[in-house]
This record gives sequence, C-alpha cells and structure tokens, in this order.
Amino acid sequence: MKVWVIGRNYPQPSNRMKGSFELEQAKMLAKQNVEVCYLAVSLHPIKKIKSKGIQKWNEDGVTILTYSQFFFPRIKQLYFGKMRNKIWTSFLEQVEKENGKPDVIHLHYPVMMLLADVLEKYQKRGIKIVVTEHWTKVLKKNLDHYELYQQKKYVDYVDSYICVGHPLKKAILDMTNSKREILVVPNVVNANFIPSNSSHSGFRFVAVGRLVKIKQFDKIISAFAENFKDDLNVSLVIVGDGEEFHELQKLIQKLNMGSQVVLTGSLNRKETAKKVAESDCLVCYSSFETFGVPIIEAWSCGIPAISTTACSVMDNFDSNLGIEISPYDYETLKKSMMFIYKHHLKYKKEYIIDFARKHYSEEAIGGKLINIYNEVCKVR
Repeated sequence: MKVWVIGRNYPQPSNRMKGSFELEQAKMLAKQNVEVCYLAVSLHPIKKIKSKGIQKWNEDGVTILTYSQFFFPRIKQLYFGKMRNKIWTSFLEQVEKENGKPDVIHLHYPVMMLLADVLEKYQKRGIKIVVTEHWTKVLKKNLDHYELYQQKKYVDYVDSYICVGHPLKKAILDMTNSKREILVVPNVVNANFIPSNSSHSGFRFVAVGRLVKIKQFDKIISAFAENFKDDLNVSLVIVGDGEEFHELQKLIQKLNMGSQVVLTGSLNRKETAKKVAESDCLVCYSSFETFGVPIIEAWSCGIPAISTTACSVMDNFDSNLGIEISPYDYETLKKSMMFIYKHHLKYKKEYIIDFARKHYSEEAIGGKLINIYNEVCKVR
C-alpha cells in the first residue's frame, strides 16, 4: 500500500518542530511495511525547509518531499486560497510524477491546512482521502467562515474522518450538523518513552508542555509549594518553553522554591523521555487539551499521572493509572499530589506499561490506521 502523509511542516527548530506528530506517524507506518511519502510545504516570507523549491530525501524508511516558497503570511482572514491551491496542486503533481499514484492520502490538521478543494480532486480520481484532526481551534469551535467552509467540505467527502479525542469529535459534529461517522484514534507514544533502569533519590513530580496559561503550570508550582516546601526529598521538574517561562521563574523565586522546582526549558524527545522516566508522577493540570500526549508518555514509562477532565486520553479514566480531577479544583490538585506521594507504591508499574502498550504504542496505533486504510480501499 502506498500512502502520502501530509503534515503542517517538516519539524525543525526554526518552526518550533511543527509537524513532529505527523512525521512520527509516517515513520510508524513505514515500520509496518507501508510505502510512505511524507509531504510538507512551507509558505513563508523567510522560513524554508532546507532550501527554496522542492527537496527530497529519505529518513527512517520514509520518502520526504518538501516545497518552500516565499508567501504572504496569513493576516486575519486573508488566506489567498486560489494561490495556495495552485501551489499545492503543482507540488502534488510533481510528487505523483516522481513517486507514482498513492492509494491513500492522509492529511493531518485538515482545517488548518486548507486543502479541501485540492484533495477533493484526488478523491474523485479514486484515491482515498483520510484526515485526522488535532487542532485546538476546532475544539474551541472558534473557526472563521473560510475555516468552517473547509471543515464542512472535508466532512462531506473524505473517506475516513479521524480525530484524536471524543470532545474534538463532538465539536466537529456540532459545527457541521453532520451525522457521518467520525472515528477516534488517539495519538501515538514516541518510542523514546520507555521505563528507566536508573534510580534517583527522593520523590520527583514532572510536568511537560508548552508554558502557556491554559496549562496552569503556575497552579502546579503553587500546589507543590504548599504541600512540600522545605522537604528537599521532593522535587518538581517542568519541561518545556513558552510565553510563561519568565513569569514562572518569578513565581518560583517568590515562593523561595528554587532548590526544589526546576524549569528545564525546551528539550528534545530523548531528553524529555529521560526526565519523565526518571520521575515518580506526572502532573497535567491543563484547562484545555485536544488530547494530552504527556500523560500517555508517562504511562509508557510506567509512572502514574494526575490528569484533568479536559484531557481526552480515554473515555473512562482508569484509577490504576493515576487520578483524574477537574481543571478548576485547586484544592483537589493539592490533595492528589499528596496522595500519590504517600501512596505511589499502590500504582503498579507493570500494569501501567502494559496498558500504554496496548492502547498507545506504535504497534497499536499503526494497526488501527492500517485497518482504516484497508477498509476505505475495499470500497471501489
């Protein structure tokens, strides 16, 4: 089977690794003997992928083709739709000329990518179109008229519509008034997230994500300080970077918690995986999430998680994996952190690892996607 995976970009530091989830899925499919091309376009006045024009190379079994061109930035609702469509159409025609016709085109972040008109032409040629929605803006139902047009069109014609969580599915159906089937396939855990064989002293909480207000890292720090201040056997490591970094630094200094709370800044996947695996509990107190990838990464390392009901990693939270709380209940956050600190031995590492493997591993998610591809390709 030949599959084109289309992502937001090719992940690199200049675009803050945009496209990393999509490229990881492409590599996951390649491991399962799918012939995969990963496609990305950079339309930007400055940023490019390697160099202007078309670039092609192989990476971990995936053929990567990218195109970079000077382009006006998106300003408010000026999408330059006809021009964008022309650029994408020309690029995809060149990809097909060099690599042959695909059986399936799998587009991620469909509303953001604005390719409904372009891909509809491929669907009419018998190529199956699969989309996966991840975008927070869709979950918030905060689409402008052109984005909503794109979403309604995708819902109308694509062969399989996937999203990463049930709240996202509900938002899509609500906005489009559609009765079509939308599948839920969760995100995959990066293969770097495995249990650690090393030991560490004391008890360590870890929190991972972009340092933005909706993640509520300030409340995690405050709750930690109220529970564990001056107990040097307990620490909190926060992995990530973002607009709240300096404010969080100030909060740590104000609370006099510099010896127990560490902001690592941005780390790569391997470094992040090491920090998570060498911890005892992950804390996610986000008020808004399309999924909650750090939670399943922690489970893959065998550690329990404190998660909020805003995350949609599963329909019914399994208490053997940690504690689920409201993102607006600060007192319960404090109590949950103290409970896991005191009772962490009740959470069985083997059970947590096995659960994550069955539900979020490359084998589990890759198998689900291949089944979807096979199903849509049966209908000719």
